[in-house]
Amino acid sequence: MRRPVFKCPLLALLLGATLMTYSCREKRSPALQGALSPKRVDLLGVPYFSPIPGEIWKYRIEKKIPLRVPLSPADASHYTGSTDTAQLITFEQTRRCSGKRNLGNGKPVLTAIAIYEDGKLLGEELYQINRNGVFSWGWIPVHLKAEEAQLLEKGVPLAKASMRPGQYWERNGREPGNPFLFKVIEQEEVTVPAGTFQATRIQITNESSSLNPVTGEDQATSLKRSLWLAKDVGILREETVYYSGEHVTVKQSSELVQWDLPKKRNVQGPVSSTASQGNSAVLKDHFPEQPER
Repeated sequence: MRRPVFKCPLLALLLGATLMTYSCREKRSPALQGALSPKRVDLLGVPYFSPIPGEIWKYRIEKKIPLRVPLSPADASHYTGSTDTAQLITFEQTRRCSGKRNLGNGKPVLTAIAIYEDGKLLGEELYQINRNGVFSWGWIPVHLKAEEAQLLEKGVPLAKASMRPGQYWERNGREPGNPFLFKVIEQEEVTVPAGTFQATRIQITNESSSLNPVTGEDQATSLKRSLWLAKDVGILREETVYYSGEHVTVKQSSELVQWDLPKKRNVQGPVSSTASQGNSAVLKDHFPEQPER
């Protein structure tokens, strides 16, 4: 049984992955967010992300792949052991804001987030921000030019500026008639290695079908993904489960372990955090230094 390979889960679904956006404004004082109640976060008109060139996020990613499923070469290189039911894969993913991209053809100016694994550049994610929310426009793999990439015709709203628990919306990715359901689950205080933050949890679900390579028949495939977003920082944590029929094919989780800001920038900080400004030494015990590109 072969399993799909998803280097960037949401990109594989929407041609857009982790939620990052751009703003030309200075980031705000870290003294403010700690006063917010963990029961409710006022997000009206506030960007979830405001990346600036040179800003870096590092994540620890863990996959759990059923024992019956053969590992891809990439996963095999990160194999760390097994449980009674699953093979464990762990690795680092680094994201770096590389600035703005003007692709023309009627598309807005977008923010590019470069994605690295094991120091290797995989490509760039493209995002747009306005007062209505955060929009994904797609993914440019490193081996393609921008004009060769199959970007979305219209940005997909991944988060809305005024969203509250209980709200939901549906949008298609690249395939018409196969919508993704986005639902706001809760607002809570979340702790990851990078610190403790006020966060909003969004759940994304999708059901589709694919051809079974053995039987030649269509089989149901689905996913359930949760992500926790913090103001200014972006994604703190992700949990994703992929299904083929009733069987789990991959469980994947990630959490933010390091958040580096360029020098002389103020941030809307966490309740408690290891976020640094111009300090690449934060959490070196977790990951080695990211090479310059």
